[in-house]
Amino acid sequence: MAIVCYIAVVSYSFSQDSEYQSILFKDELKKDADAIVRQDSMHIEISSYKDMEITKEYVITVFNKAGNRYVRIGEGYDKERSIKSIEAVVYDRIGNVVKRIKKRDFKDRSAVSNGTLYSDSRVLYYDYTPTFYPYTIKFVSTVKTANTVFIPNWYFISGYNLSVEKSDLHIVYNESDMELLLKEDNLEAYDIEKEITTNSIIYKARSLPAIKSEELAPEFPKIAPKLQITSNHFNIDGVEGYAGNWSELGKWMYDKILINRDQLPESTVAKAKALVKDIDDPYLKAKKIYEFVQEQTRYISVQVGIGGIQPITAEEVDRVKYGDCKGLTNYTRSLLAEVGIESYYTHVEAGSEIVDFETEFASLEQGNHAILAIPYNDNYCWIDCTSRLLPFNFIGDFTDNRNVLVMKPEGGEIVKTASYLNEDNLMVNQGMFQLNEDGSIDAEVDILTKGVLYDNHFYLETRSQEDIDKFYKQYWNYINNMSIASFEFENDKDSISFSENVKFSAEKYASISGDRIIFNINAFDRNSYVPDRYRNRTTPFEIQRGYMYKDSITIKLPKGYTIEAMSEGEKIENEFGTYEYEISKMNDNELLYRKQFLLRKGSYSKGDYDSYRTFRRKTAKLENQKIVLIKQQS
Repeated sequence: MAIVCYIAVVSYSFSQDSEYQSILFKDELKKDADAIVRQDSMHIEISSYKDMEITKEYVITVFNKAGNRYVRIGEGYDKERSIKSIEAVVYDRIGNVVKRIKKRDFKDRSAVSNGTLYSDSRVLYYDYTPTFYPYTIKFVSTVKTANTVFIPNWYFISGYNLSVEKSDLHIVYNESDMELLLKEDNLEAYDIEKEITTNSIIYKARSLPAIKSEELAPEFPKIAPKLQITSNHFNIDGVEGYAGNWSELGKWMYDKILINRDQLPESTVAKAKALVKDIDDPYLKAKKIYEFVQEQTRYISVQVGIGGIQPITAEEVDRVKYGDCKGLTNYTRSLLAEVGIESYYTHVEAGSEIVDFETEFASLEQGNHAILAIPYNDNYCWIDCTSRLLPFNFIGDFTDNRNVLVMKPEGGEIVKTASYLNEDNLMVNQGMFQLNEDGSIDAEVDILTKGVLYDNHFYLETRSQEDIDKFYKQYWNYINNMSIASFEFENDKDSISFSENVKFSAEKYASISGDRIIFNINAFDRNSYVPDRYRNRTTPFEIQRGYMYKDSITIKLPKGYTIEAMSEGEKIENEFGTYEYEISKMNDNELLYRKQFLLRKGSYSKGDYDSYRTFRRKTAKLENQKIVLIKQQS
């Protein structure tokens, strides 16, 4: 996928100046701020569809360790992108120069992770370690590139707890060669000046207060004031393109980037056909090919090809038995085509947080991963070809429930991937524990997970015994003095469910007070989460997926004890979900505890937050219900 470099700013000389003292700031800028951006400006000059120069200046004052995440001293480069100039200066709190950082001081390394086999992308960076706070850094750079497909988006504020004094964007372009397309997001609440002419775009903003980071707040790009920019005429590594919408962009990708990448050796084609020769169902055929790819290949990042967006050929993947997301997706697509199964190469913005493609704004700035869409029964099966573990037609929380670009011969299409919502994300706990007179327990539980909860558990079957032991002790971290006796797993990849049978014991599970034993009824699934409290919340909040927990647990009581205090049950129901439990006596020495907790997906206003927090406080309290036993008098 494309490498996106953060762009910021414009000044041409450094001076020792009290302009960069960090003693006096407006109160509204200091509030909730870990850092204040003094100047964030970017000047873009696009002389033609294959000639762009970007100059930026970024000046930031950092108040604490948390603010360091917003210090950016670096630029990426590759064979189509050169760094003309780069330098930085560090100032102390009164504006004195502490350090001047020249181009020769910057380190040069690969722009991608150590897991990358080879890459054209590199970065010049300076890793500054502060020795005092506050401090100020001024960073200036100019880069030149022929790749105009990636015009950087502009964030007036680039993160939570960051305020901005000045933000300036200036674009000059060749209006006879291209048209720039713009999309404004979340600008309504800000006083932002703009001036747009036939060949220039100017945006200016001043004194933007920090947006406070709050629990369950949406991903920052969803609420941040920003400007998305793209051109309808562009170049990438010498390949010319025209696209003003997703259909055109998808067709360009199909015709220019994916073209002639699907050839396979005859021996491999014969092997693929032999694998499915006795299978008629296209779903099962596709599943067999996917499993073949999982067995035969492995993921290694490969950041080469046209602008980092073109996959290596299917023939090359077949030869070396590895590829990145692009290569493995294209390889699987090619194999499926050979056995008569249609499938579509797809771009997605991957990550555990759900980030959608903009349905009305087509840009290759969107997307960081490739997956495969397989038409089936008027819908799509989705597969992530980089995983050797995920079952067929399951993508987990890495690419679920988001708009993606599906590339077809006739053009691109925005489609929503598979969603795992509410009851789809299921955990069922069935088990028992024996409560002993000394307060210890001996327990056994069967845990069944589906949906994204399956995604959180199924990898256990690949782990060592030591890692599994650590997992369960952390998973049940409210139980001290635990000893895991045994565990067994069953991974049903057809139903996409994972089963665990775990036996353990724990000393001092219950508290003993004289003749009484006090213990928590909920040993296996204690969800005690309570969101943080805010006196004046400023952001809306979001529950991205939802889930359901079901428990059915038998508790065997020690002989010679009777129940002195016990709640029989309770039920709560509101817009956020439902919670109910009941405790019943099976006989004198056994109890049955049943619980069902459904948390619903939803987006809510900041005014609903206190009600949600109250709901979670109540459920947390009920998750910690205790029973008091008293010893019978002889």
